[in-house]
Amino acid sequence: MASTYRDATINSVEATATVSGSTGGGRDENGNPYYFPNVPVSIGYWFDNEGVPSSNWDTFFRAQLWINGAFVAKKEELAGSGPQTYTFFAHKFPEPGTYKVEVRGKNSKSVGVTIKNPPLQEKKAAQ
Repeated sequence: MASTYRDATINSVEATATVSGSTGGGRDENGNPYYFPNVPVSIGYWFDNEGVPSSNWDTFFRAQLWINGAFVAKKEELAGSGPQTYTFFAHKFPEPGTYKVEVRGKNSKSVGVTIKNPPLQEKKAAQ
């Protein structure tokens, strides 16, 4: 049977450090997360399986990653078990700033991602 492709219904989107325990960012004084330039950030999203069982190897769900209104990447994923599937895009942001990150399929969900330069480390004087 030929594969079919559907635009995914995006349920939610989030940004997290790509590597567990990563030192690629932190939290500001208000507890909001930020990340460092050129360190991978996971743009995770949940999509609706629309009743397609995980045993169906012929139906793929499409999603696109957009940053500040510009297309960046696309994915085609099979449904997982349960009513939703979680997957992610990994992206490196080159410059400090605040980015509008969208995952688009049948609909669009977005999250703001803040990129800051790492704090300067004071060099200890040689003794």
